[in-house]
Amino acid sequence: MTTTSELIHWRLQALLRENSFPDLEYLGERPSYKTGNDVPWYRIGGAEVPVDAITELDAMEEEDDAS
Repeated sequence: MTTTSELIHWRLQALLRENSFPDLEYLGERPSYKTGNDVPWYRIGGAEVPVDAITELDAMEEEDDAS
């Protein structure tokens, strides 16, 4: 059975493949501080987080400064 963490990882990988995000980077697999199992890690902004610590992905709309 596919886990929520796997689905989030696949979604993040698709986002990185299709877009350029200066504040999102895949860091490889490392032990998770939550489970101790090797899981994918990401740098989001200035934080390094294991995928199993990400509970949801929401798109943020950027405001247009030309208004």
